[in-house]
Amino acid sequence: MLKKVAASHQLTQKADIFGSDRRFASTSVAKRSSGGFFSWLTGEKSGQVPPLDFPLPGIRLPPPLPDYVEPGRTKITTLPNGVKIASETSPSPAASLGLYVDCGSIYETPDSFGATQLLERMAFKSTTNRSHLRIVREVEAIGGNVSVSASREQMGYTCDALKTYMPQMVELLIDSVRNAVFLDWEVNEQVNKVKAETAEASNNPQSLLLEAIHSAGYSGALAIPLIASESALNNLSSGILEQFLVENYTAPRIVLAASGVEHEELVKIAEPLLSDLPKTARPEEPKSVYVGGEYRRQADSTVTHLALAFEVPGGWHKEKDAMAVTVLQMLLGGGGSFSAGGPGKGMYSRLLFSVFLKGLFDAISKDFR
Repeated sequence: MLKKVAASHQLTQKADIFGSDRRFASTSVAKRSSGGFFSWLTGEKSGQVPPLDFPLPGIRLPPPLPDYVEPGRTKITTLPNGVKIASETSPSPAASLGLYVDCGSIYETPDSFGATQLLERMAFKSTTNRSHLRIVREVEAIGGNVSVSASREQMGYTCDALKTYMPQMVELLIDSVRNAVFLDWEVNEQVNKVKAETAEASNNPQSLLLEAIHSAGYSGALAIPLIASESALNNLSSGILEQFLVENYTAPRIVLAASGVEHEELVKIAEPLLSDLPKTARPEEPKSVYVGGEYRRQADSTVTHLALAFEVPGGWHKEKDAMAVTVLQMLLGGGGSFSAGGPGKGMYSRLLFSVFLKGLFDAISKDFR
């Protein structure tokens, strides 16, 4: 009987709460709330939970954002030796840094074929100041993220973390790029991994489409494969990698870019670390001639992979054409692979590519001009 009376009283109490004023129901419940499961588990007695209808004492709400937020302005400083430092401010609490080098597989010689691909794998390994393990630990300590990308025409090393760690990010990034020691055992380990990746890629025709397009479409530097052959990898050594860096990682070909940092502070930290890079004459870019053509390869597969490519004169160096190509890429499904737009979207994009590419590209270019 006592249990029934208690239950009835509880129901009546809840009915009063929800019937009297629904707006303060959560407040009323919060005032009577116990410490919860963890308090019961630890045997602690929790105090009264603060009500929810007034601000907590000592807590200041941030001011609301204005109706218009001025975009960050890009500032560029060129050091006496030719290194460029560019940055822009950002309201984000995170900062992103990138060190970019005008260097890629187009600058490889028969003695250094495969150096670009191997340098990508050797990024953030041991330096004259840090072991690979120490680099990993330092990145973890600041909650950062590092990455590297290699292409035919440039190398990019990036680091992301909170703005408060910007000095550590700059020093770590520059040290990893400038002072790599290329220990023999690390080089051999990465060569074996690259060989395994290359063997795996040879069984995936779609991953080789970009290589096939360049080898068929160009004669000269752009025809040099980015994915090195096994024989080329066997010829690589720590000495070849060091020589490749000495010849190509020079001051006029390096840009340090950052987003979310103050430009003056960035220059103050980075200048002592980059000002001693050699100022050498920028080499002439190796020649490439677009010749067109086709490449076919039989594969033991029921699926056919097809890619069509057309030359855009000037490439990404012509801003208006680059913008038109970027829009065109999105209209056709985001590029040469299956995208999030739905199953088969990438495949249909390739088929449509050959039908209305030229007319669509001309129309987009006309709008930008």
